[in-house]
Amino acid sequence: MDALLTGDKGSPPGAYHGYLEASSAPMTCFFFTLPLFLVYHGGLWWINGFSDVRWANAADIAIAGTLGRLGIAGPLLSFLFVIVAFLVIQSFSGKPWRWPGMATYFLMVVESCVFSLPVFMLSRLVARILDSVPLSGVNGGGAAIPWQTSMILSCGAGVYEEFLFRLVLMGGMALVLDKVFGVRGAFKYVVAAIIQALLFSSSHHLPGGPEAIRSVADMRSALPVFAFRTVAGLYFAFLYIERGFGIAAGAHAVYDLLVVGLDMLAPGVDAT
Repeated sequence: MDALLTGDKGSPPGAYHGYLEASSAPMTCFFFTLPLFLVYHGGLWWINGFSDVRWANAADIAIAGTLGRLGIAGPLLSFLFVIVAFLVIQSFSGKPWRWPGMATYFLMVVESCVFSLPVFMLSRLVARILDSVPLSGVNGGGAAIPWQTSMILSCGAGVYEEFLFRLVLMGGMALVLDKVFGVRGAFKYVVAAIIQALLFSSSHHLPGGPEAIRSVADMRSALPVFAFRTVAGLYFAFLYIERGFGIAAGAHAVYDLLVVGLDMLAPGVDAT
């Protein structure tokens, strides 16, 4: 995790190492994910203009709500906070402020697509299991979401959930474990990754949402999905630690888009 701020992952020579370094640089990650941010916010502006429902990703709402309670107001609060955060991280990383080249971004797209596949295949396995599990309103308790909205929200989930749970929460917990409790080495990242994965999974079942848990029966029905999302949270945390925010957010967004696309072709139970 320290390498995400310092850019130090050792110094073996070669183009491959150069790509790993360039693709994990903070501002490279930001510009790689910028199209996802723009599609998400531009898409919300479009769909909320004619929809009776105000759509937004829960992580986006959580960030904006927290900033609002701190007395910070204005439009696109979450996005502005993300920009400031990446500028600060880049400043402390010690990495040069230079454009890595389109080849780097192309390879990052390929990586994101490849790394989305393991969690996508696992989600299909969980969906098959859930076919025989009574859902009791969980995963489908709300109104159907139009596919255009689902696509837009998928882009937002990729960037904002990775930013909130992996960069902010996991990174912050690892820092606290190190500086306050003296936990060193890989163990602090393991603890932080587990905690954020549980929080990530729990956030999908908060009161007021379509998957809110209202009874013991709901809790039992939600266990397979909760377990899947916890594993997914750990997987994306591993990607974040090893490959940086850009690849983790890209893989997350591609995964969500694959699920939406598949459910458009063959509607069924979704484990996302």
